[in-house]
Amino acid sequence: MWRSPHPSAANKLGDRTLIEIAYLDMTFSLADRLAARYANAEDHQLAGRYRHPHGQRQRLMVRVLLRAILARHYPTPAKSWQILRDPDGAPRLAADGLTAPLPFVSLSHSGNLVACAISCGAQLGIDIERIRPDRQVTTLAGAAFGPTEAIAVEAAGGNAFYRIWTLREALAKASGAGFGLLMNRTDMVPPDSGARIARRSIDGTEWDFAYWRLPEPYGLGAVWRTNPADSSKIPDPIRLSGL
Repeated sequence: MWRSPHPSAANKLGDRTLIEIAYLDMTFSLADRLAARYANAEDHQLAGRYRHPHGQRQRLMVRVLLRAILARHYPTPAKSWQILRDPDGAPRLAADGLTAPLPFVSLSHSGNLVACAISCGAQLGIDIERIRPDRQVTTLAGAAFGPTEAIAVEAAGGNAFYRIWTLREALAKASGAGFGLLMNRTDMVPPDSGARIARRSIDGTEWDFAYWRLPEPYGLGAVWRTNPADSSKIPDPIRLSGL
């Protein structure tokens, strides 16, 4: 269920790096209720630029989900947030009259799910992917992944492929490296040790990696710049199921 945080939560965001990850099935009636409550005219206008209705729905609902999550943590009216794009396509926020540091945000969508994450004080990226059993994962991994990653896919199949793929895409978003990182045939993702968080230094920068297998079935990966001062528990993604 959808639950509001404690009223003082907005004053404590600076103590945490990863604030919240959430996802939503946009075919549920809840999605329409959230859109009616949070979508503004710009959201509808931007979504309308896409040709196919499914793509329009994805672009609208991922912005609605972000506004709903922001409403849990900030007093700024949800519809008044400006969701902008950097030159590399990464989303960023602007809000009139807000004195607190603006959070980093990341958005993703696949199939019928949309996902977002917000972070205070750390660059981050997320990726959600619908798991397709018929995908030729070994071939794809051999063409795009590093040698250790490709060996992991040969051994574990789709489970390893979707973990590595989503985390590579999340890293591409968090670092600003873009699409080229997905296909660079260089090992980027730490091996799966079973730990909640894996860490790797890439070009002198420390990154934390986390992956969740969702029940729908989808895979969701998150990567954020390591904050050594943050000892808070990393939350599992929230599946919105009610207001």
